[in-house]
Amino acid sequence: MTEAEIADALRDRLNGTPSAAPIVWENAPGVWSGTEWITPDAPYWLAYQVKTPAERLGLSKTHILAGRLVVAVMVEEGTFTGETETQAQRIGDRFPVDLKLAAGTGRVQIVARPYADDGYMDGSYWRTNVHIRWRAISEGG
Repeated sequence: MTEAEIADALRDRLNGTPSAAPIVWENAPGVWSGTEWITPDAPYWLAYQVKTPAERLGLSKTHILAGRLVVAVMVEEGTFTGETETQAQRIGDRFPVDLKLAAGTGRVQIVARPYADDGYMDGSYWRTNVHIRWRAISEGG
C-alpha cells in the first residue's frame, strides 16, 4: 500500500459526502470543471494531508503510516458560524471511528473521532478545519 493509495481512499470517501461543497484538493489550482480549473465560490472545502514519517515495527518490513486528512470549510465573511459547524459535522459523519477503507492491497482505518478547530478569518473567508486521523499498516519495504 502506498501513500497515494491511502490519499485516494480518503479522497473517494470525502467526495461521496452528501451535499458536499466543491472540494479543492492540495496542490490543485481550483476545482476541475471537466475542461478547465476554476476557483469555486464559497462555500467550498480545501482538503490536504498532514503525515508523519512511517514507523518500522521491529526488524520486520512492516511499517505503520499515520496522518490526518484536514478539510478546511471556507465560507463567506459574515456567514454565521452555524454554516461552518453544519458542514464540519457533515464531513465528520463520513469518517466514523474504526471506519476501514480499502487502499491498494491494504486498509486505512480512522482511529479517532473527527474534530473541528475553532473558526477564524482566512483572507476574506471564515475558515474551520476538520481533522480526520487515520492509520495504516504497510507490509513490505
